Amino acid sequence: MKIYLLLLMMVELCPFFPVSDKKGPAFPEPKLSENHLFYIQRSNDINTVMYEANILPDKRIDTNLPMNVYWIRYAERGQKEKLSALQWRLAYGYKQLKKSGNGQPIELMLNAFRERSLYVIYSGGKHMAVTQINSHKAALKKIFVQLASTDGFIPKVQYIELFGVDMAAPDKIVSERINIQ
Repeated sequence: MKIYLLLLMMVELCPFFPVSDKKGPAFPEPKLSENHLFYIQRSNDINTVMYEANILPDKRIDTNLPMNVYWIRYAERGQKEKLSALQWRLAYGYKQLKKSGNGQPIELMLNAFRERSLYVIYSGGKHMAVTQINSHKAALKKIFVQLASTDGFIPKVQYIELFGVDMAAPDKIVSERINIQ
């Protein structure tokens, strides 16, 4: 089940993009909003899934829907686009595990990667998504997914990499590769 969900997360639920084990395209660095949390990029194309804190007009996070998730379609015109219902449910969406508010962390789980919780917190004047990266409590910045060549309908995930900033040492970048195959 875990690998199946990871596979769905890593493709746009569309098999039309070829997947290669070779170094892929140069990935754009997305322009980050003040509410930016993290993003996901995959080796099969340059489209990017963005995760931002959903901030209410009174500057508090919306505890009912704490993150906005959307595509930036760099492979097309660079436009923003909503996730489809299927992409949300099976791949890029999330579930809220613990509903909190009033400055308390909000515990979330990505639908396709349920092994690690994320906590949306407010610290240092901004919201961030915090998780464990290589045994460090870290502010998650990016997830990269390497797909393998396959003759099948759905590409196989070779590994995912998590990148972030160590919460105990803000000048220290941390990363972790999680092999899937």
